[in-house]
Amino acid sequence: MRLAVAARSFPPRQEDHSDASDIQSPPRHAASGRDGGPGHRPPGHGETDVTFTWGNRNTDFDPAFDAQFRAQLVEGSASTSTALLAGGLVHPWGIDQLPDGSFLVTERPGRLRHVTTGGTVHDPIAGVPEVYNAEPSTGWATQAGLLDVKAGPDFAEDRMIYLTYSKPMGDGMSATAAARGVLSDDMTELTDVEDIWVQSPPSGAAMHYGSRLVFPGDGTVFITTGEHFTEQYRDYAQDMDRTYGKVIRVNLDGSIPEDNPFVGRAGDDAI
Repeated sequence: MRLAVAARSFPPRQEDHSDASDIQSPPRHAASGRDGGPGHRPPGHGETDVTFTWGNRNTDFDPAFDAQFRAQLVEGSASTSTALLAGGLVHPWGIDQLPDGSFLVTERPGRLRHVTTGGTVHDPIAGVPEVYNAEPSTGWATQAGLLDVKAGPDFAEDRMIYLTYSKPMGDGMSATAAARGVLSDDMTELTDVEDIWVQSPPSGAAMHYGSRLVFPGDGTVFITTGEHFTEQYRDYAQDMDRTYGKVIRVNLDGSIPEDNPFVGRAGDDAI
């Protein structure tokens, strides 16, 4: 798989982690429908002239406000350009740019790569946590593995990077987890690696892990999780004592912030 960088004049589109041969950013159209009704036609790769109309609503709920279900369609003229940076990567999933302009890229099978600004892909970085990357029982392609990567907010001082991944939990079970470690100056090794959060309970479905990392700038990190696809696990997304399908917020060391919204209430304090 090849890695491409894009110049954009608009917010980036929702990412697609399918097994495509290239990572590219096709033209995006600001006018888009949300309901997916009969009149909604999402843009495909290479399309440059797509018309959007609202389809029929598939619910009879009254909107809480006028624009809840029928936001105004806005025509846009945004354009993109792409440049191939690197090739040979195996299902690159997460990417972050370091202060020197180079990149850290995760490969879902469990490798973390350093990619230079000139496109050189270095050998896998040592010390990455073991990931669960087995095929799900459905026979579909696995969605498990090494997921997001972000340089920590104080990377210039402490060289700490953060990862999310599917953590093997034994007996075919796995869980979304977040870890951190110190990246060596030569970009070849992680040391002092530790989990800062592990989803509970583990799942037997190797699908829908999430997961993205966001640093809001207050000494915490947000971690998004998936609901692991099956009907059983989807129900967990509605439970406040289970961390499926949630936004998690922990301090950078994994401790729980005292101002999390559900601290002291029924449920998991990390939500």
